[in-house]
Amino acid sequence: MAALHTATEPESAPAVDDVPAGTGSEAGSDLGADGGSSVTVPAAEDETPDDEPVRAAGGPDGPGGPDVERLAEALADLDAVLTGFASLIEGGELPALRAELSWARSTVEEARALDGTIELLEDLVEDLDPSLRQGPVEARIGIVVTARAAERRDAVTAMLARPEWTSLVAHADQLVLTAPISGRKPKNAPRVLARALADADAAAREAAAAAVPDTEGADRAGATRLDPVAAAAHTVAATARVARGVLGKQARRLGDAAAALATTTEECRRSGSVTHWLVDLADLAHRAGEPSFSYGVLHAEATARREAADEALAGAVTAYTRPKLRKWLADAS
Repeated sequence: MAALHTATEPESAPAVDDVPAGTGSEAGSDLGADGGSSVTVPAAEDETPDDEPVRAAGGPDGPGGPDVERLAEALADLDAVLTGFASLIEGGELPALRAELSWARSTVEEARALDGTIELLEDLVEDLDPSLRQGPVEARIGIVVTARAAERRDAVTAMLARPEWTSLVAHADQLVLTAPISGRKPKNAPRVLARALADADAAAREAAAAAVPDTEGADRAGATRLDPVAAAAHTVAATARVARGVLGKQARRLGDAAAALATTTEECRRSGSVTHWLVDLADLAHRAGEPSFSYGVLHAEATARREAADEALAGAVTAYTRPKLRKWLADAS
């Protein structure tokens, strides 16, 4: 809860700056925040960008809006703890808090996914030969990035001003302050914590088994199938982090493997999103009479990143699902 309050302090969440001239939402209004979507808006005659690229304002350390990364992490941790320890929490406030968390995370995670896509895209552009990225290529990417970043940060800022957000924070604070937790006897702690970790682990293994066979060469729907893997793995990592003081290094190892699984899943989603963005950007450039060769070069690099991420994800799943990593849980729970 301290992290949640810190991420939304006034100085961390000023109003989003206006989008610079020429960056109307039509430049990228149909690009998905995570997976992208086909661009159907024709390029206007006056859409040809200036020589200087427009950079997205408002990164985690910048002046453009809420600290999306910290806010997303705090919400994910709170959701993971509630999921991992739901069976131990008493009282009638939990369903309302879970519903409010789901509502808030849908907005914040979309903005976070967009930030990750932008970061990877800009890394790829920076590594591109200057002769291929200067002029309209870099400028067009800047225009679309700025428009989309401003739109998503506006959505997060608006979310923080809604009464549902105030209710979420109040419910979460009440949960922490009143601590309606069952099984308080110290002698029950190892068994209770091990059972919670075992339940979270089973859900993560089920999600990974369902999604990973579909990742290689996946289409846009692949990002959706990876969402449950990332969420379930984060739940295991958070549950293990809470429980390792009682359960010891075995819980820490399971949590580390889950964290690695979540990280590689995020890389798959980001690299897949960038490939779709580049197709959309090339289409816009082509219809505006701009060169599109550079987008093909970037697409090849992004595709290579996605293939490497798929391999890393398969390795992370193999490492996470090793029986010996959790064999001790059966006895502990």
